[in-house]
Amino acid sequence: MMKQTPKNRLSQPSEFIKMMVIILVFVSVFLFSKKISEEQIIVNLIVLLILFFILQLVFVVMYKKGVRSGAFWLLILIILAGLAAGITIWYMLQPQQIIIH
Repeated sequence: MMKQTPKNRLSQPSEFIKMMVIILVFVSVFLFSKKISEEQIIVNLIVLLILFFILQLVFVVMYKKGVRSGAFWLLILIILAGLAAGITIWYMLQPQQIIIH
């Protein structure tokens, strides 16, 4: 009789999504558990967004979600929002030039 190999629980997308939520909750509790400044809150939010982007990328690649899936379009939306936020932050950090006519 053939022995059945144990099935990897992460082979199911729902298990990976549960793991993503747990990771994000633990990281956010760790990042926001102490009294922090306003700049640190922004940095922590950026760290959470980067972590969510990486987890979403792993989800799309691992489960080979196609272009028609919501996971793929969520990944594209995260990329665009990250680019927009990065460009905005870069622009705000540039020295302001005053034009006098």
